[in-house]
Amino acid sequence: VRKKTGSGIVYRVAMHNKEESGPQDGDAAPALSHYALCRYAEWEERISAWQSPVLDDRSLPAWYKSALFNELYFLADGGTVWLEVREDSLPEELGRNVCHLCPTLRDYGRFGYLEGQEYRMYNTYDVHFYASFALIMLWPKLELSLQYDMALATLREDLTQRRYLMSVVMAPVKRRNVIAHDIGDPDDEPWLQVNAYLIHDTADWKDLNLKFVLQVYRDYYLTGDQNFLKDMWPVCLAVMESEMKFDKDHDGLIENGGYADQTYDGWVTTGPSAYCGGLWPAAVAVMVQMAALCGAQDIQDKFSSILHRGQEAYERLLWNGRYYNYDSSSQPQSRSVMSDQCAGQWFLKACGLGEGETEVFPTPHVVRALQTIFELNVQAFAGGVMGAVNGMQPHGVPDKSSVQSDEVWVGVVYGLAATMIQEGLTWEGFQTAEGCYRTVWERLGLAFQTPEAYCQQRVFRSLAYMRPLSIWAMQLALQQQQHKKASRPKVEQGTGLRIGSMFGPKEAMANVSPE
Repeated sequence: VRKKTGSGIVYRVAMHNKEESGPQDGDAAPALSHYALCRYAEWEERISAWQSPVLDDRSLPAWYKSALFNELYFLADGGTVWLEVREDSLPEELGRNVCHLCPTLRDYGRFGYLEGQEYRMYNTYDVHFYASFALIMLWPKLELSLQYDMALATLREDLTQRRYLMSVVMAPVKRRNVIAHDIGDPDDEPWLQVNAYLIHDTADWKDLNLKFVLQVYRDYYLTGDQNFLKDMWPVCLAVMESEMKFDKDHDGLIENGGYADQTYDGWVTTGPSAYCGGLWPAAVAVMVQMAALCGAQDIQDKFSSILHRGQEAYERLLWNGRYYNYDSSSQPQSRSVMSDQCAGQWFLKACGLGEGETEVFPTPHVVRALQTIFELNVQAFAGGVMGAVNGMQPHGVPDKSSVQSDEVWVGVVYGLAATMIQEGLTWEGFQTAEGCYRTVWERLGLAFQTPEAYCQQRVFRSLAYMRPLSIWAMQLALQQQQHKKASRPKVEQGTGLRIGSMFGPKEAMANVSPE
């Protein structure tokens, strides 16, 4: 991991210092090697200093320390490219819409990593939603660069007709003002030819636009970069406007379309659902916050009204007293317990929202849902030692209605564990995540090739996958927990109350980034 991470840094330096030795001269590799050999000792010292606070923390289990740092292998080993971008290579008419796009790409380059070594698409966005915690916490400028690229792709369109495999319907490759599924195939022209994914027409997916909005605000919150927020604001408005057409009955809550129209692309969802239905009010709540920051009172009022109606509809249609139903259809699986049902709350808490005045989902409901997931999806599955199965029927039998509902998705489990930690269920969170680590790294022997999914019967799918980088969301949740404890009022003799430092933008980055 050290050598790979270090070489990634060196590659960028060698490319940037063309006056010394450029790739056009054919001697970039010797220059790269020379640079590394002269600096490796310093890098090792800095890596040790960065890792020591975690490695020396006796309250953290050894398996977690291993997973936290070693899952980073994929950032270098995931078919990764890091490219310089010439300013004259960007379309002027699009570049003008996001003012700091050109400076960001010029200074930090263009970053791409594959969804998986078997799933050959760069920056697959519904999956990057989970993995992005590693980038924003460790290399935040690369995350912002990736976001600028995604914004640029959003404003473009490619009306070339092609046939999609699942529906056998002809539709455009890319429509304007919707988030691209991916930035392209490495065997084609990525960044120029986007949406290599052919299974579904993702312009009709319900989660991509929402995940962009949530990530934009999370990235702003953790970096405090106001220029980034200003640039992304009109793009967020555009994609949310596109998303509103999915609220067919105008009750403030979107509906799924009766097919697998989200990251679970083999698991059919109909009507209001726990997953996409939960991402929607979370994204709307974030739009309210961004509108306030951008001084757009009319837009703030508009989304506040949608949020109020959407919250009511979500609770009325999906909450059953123990958890949120998978969806509101009449199918038997509609009552399934989905392990990922609190994804919206997960991102809200990561952004410092989701409680008190900014509460979207009632806290008792969130905690009860997480407890139910732990009882059924974790403990009642495979003896409680394999993580959380995606779908579990309320009577304790895995949901086998699809090829994905009875799988365990490692990256989803790490995100679930982070959500549990955020809500005070820290022991449950570590127990849940440990099952994945033990299964992948010890029982299956898949170290440094963590799969997307596995089943109870030792069947796994898509080795070396992006999503498990979400383990860094657990680290963020732990840091937020520590900051919250430090911020509580303390009584000191003779001085009354003293307030500790507050946790906010930028402070989340303290003592975590190797930069």
